[in-house]
Amino acid sequence: MKAKWGLFMTKQKKNTIITSGIAVLAVILAYCFRIVGRGSFYPMLFSYLRSFIYIGLFAAWGLSVRQRIVQKQVCRFMTVTAVLLIIWMVVRSAKYFIFWQPDAVRYLWYLFYLPMLFVPMLALLIAMSLGKPDEYKFPKGMSVLWIISGALLLLVLTNDLHQFVFTFPKDAAVWTDKNNGYSVGYFIIVGWQVLCAFAALVIMFFKCRVQKGRLHFLPIVPMLLAIVYSVLYYAGADWLLHLFGDIAAFQSVMYILTFEFCIACGYIHSNSRYVDLFASSVGTSAEITDKDFTVRYAAVNTAPIAKETMKKAEQSPVTMGGLTVHTMPIDGGYAVWTEDVSALRDIKEDSELLADELADRNEILHYEYKREAKRRKVEEQNRLYDLLRSATQTQIDRIAELTKEYRRISSTDPDSAKTLLAEIAVLCSYIKRRKHLTLLTDRDIKIAATELHRAFNESLQTLKLLGVRSSLYVDESLSMLSGKMATAVFDFYESVIEADILNLTGIQVSLIKADGLRLSLNVCCKADLSALVSGDGIRCEKEDDEEYQRLVFEAKEGDRK
Repeated sequence: MKAKWGLFMTKQKKNTIITSGIAVLAVILAYCFRIVGRGSFYPMLFSYLRSFIYIGLFAAWGLSVRQRIVQKQVCRFMTVTAVLLIIWMVVRSAKYFIFWQPDAVRYLWYLFYLPMLFVPMLALLIAMSLGKPDEYKFPKGMSVLWIISGALLLLVLTNDLHQFVFTFPKDAAVWTDKNNGYSVGYFIIVGWQVLCAFAALVIMFFKCRVQKGRLHFLPIVPMLLAIVYSVLYYAGADWLLHLFGDIAAFQSVMYILTFEFCIACGYIHSNSRYVDLFASSVGTSAEITDKDFTVRYAAVNTAPIAKETMKKAEQSPVTMGGLTVHTMPIDGGYAVWTEDVSALRDIKEDSELLADELADRNEILHYEYKREAKRRKVEEQNRLYDLLRSATQTQIDRIAELTKEYRRISSTDPDSAKTLLAEIAVLCSYIKRRKHLTLLTDRDIKIAATELHRAFNESLQTLKLLGVRSSLYVDESLSMLSGKMATAVFDFYESVIEADILNLTGIQVSLIKADGLRLSLNVCCKADLSALVSGDGIRCEKEDDEEYQRLVFEAKEGDRK
């Protein structure tokens, strides 16, 4: 196994060296074509060849990225970067070697800023994505980066309308990149490029500090070279233009080199490092086999698994003792791993016992809850019953006496029996309305004045059965009343009419708002009602007519019966 492992390590390193060597040779060959193309020996041919080499190199890198990069978001951004670099080289070649019309050449020059604006921004997004999980998504606020880059690109493409980015002489017959000047928009665009590149550099630097290894600062080098090159290029350094030419090829190679260094250092996860993965996997049981279930890669200290067992696990997982063997098909073979389910099995048994115990406890608690709820309901019903009975017990006892008397005389004295029924109706009317007010008061809510108005009105209507003349006035300004004041007023009214109900011939009721609630009663009866005066809030006045009496009851907040 160790011999095979070492052989594979050597083979993979050899493939990496060959691939890197081919890429380096392609760049050197393209540079040589640039030197040759500057002379008189087929300059157009070598310029085309140079462009084709770069386009092919960028396309091959984009395809390799899609196969190697694990994180979907980083893979997507890097693929878009490769496409933008290809567009950059295509537009550059079209500008210098295909089109000659001034307007077409100028707009191709403007299109340079599509990759020049979006590649640094994508580098920033890629740097921010490094180390994030596969399902990571940027917050919606990050869309401002796309908006800013798109707005700046639109500003460049519409430069002919406003010259806010590039300026041209007023007397120039043709506008080209040879006679242009720079306006405020140009420096904003350059600042945005530098800002994105610098931000990507800083983020990458801090993420590099977290990583271990001798080469963890390596991705910073090409990024710094790209920034320095951009500054010198925009400053118009002639020696730089003579040595390296336009910015497209150099910047593109630096961006690709930065990403490749990130992949090599492990900042961008790829699927091409199986050797390192399995070499560092201790305590796992992962294996990679070929189609015949011959082991090609295996984690350190992996227990051997029989081929027959692997083949059975291809259909469904196979459990042996405390281990379960899993098999999953991959390109060129199978991934095989074992799962120690002994602990899970013990946990499952404990969980089942615990679930049974909890179910029993839950059933007991549910039963106790139902008993407690039933007990509380009975207690509340008893409390309300006692509350209502205590409020109207006197009237209930009186009705019982009147009913007994009615049964005794109903057949012998119909007129008296009719009077008894009328008196019972008056008492029943009070009980009905008093219980309603009691329930409202018990809930500690305000009572509408209309409730008290209906209570008085119903009582006065039943008094007509006894031949009592009545009138009622309720102040319209009354709206919401305290439940205690309303019951106190209604109780006083009832005590007045019950004081001499059989001799009562007339009553006037007036209810107004005056520093609380004032009830005025003008009563015509034979009994002396002054005995009802029991506090400062009650007054009794008599007229010359002894049967005419006026009582005033003032209820304030906090008064009780």
